[in-house]
Amino acid sequence: MNKPKKSLIECEMVSHTPPGSSTSPYNLPETLMHMRRMEAKEWVQRYRTKARADGAASAQAWWAKVIADIERIRGLDAALELRNLMNEERSK
Repeated sequence: MNKPKKSLIECEMVSHTPPGSSTSPYNLPETLMHMRRMEAKEWVQRYRTKARADGAASAQAWWAKVIADIERIRGLDAALELRNLMNEERSK
């Protein structure tokens, strides 16, 4: 008689983080955190370019729409994380 196979739910999760690798304050692998920091850096750069070209008020209105879209697509936590990373990047 064949034994039933384990369901996928019962299987243990395999960690894709290499042993000994550091994690970020957001509990993400360092390579993913690096990508998010680079995204934040790019958004800061885009905002500054927009502010120089169209003025601060226009750039703020544009950014409000962008962050609302990011929140709608990725969720509130991702939008807040991006804003925090942007503030960190801006203060450098």
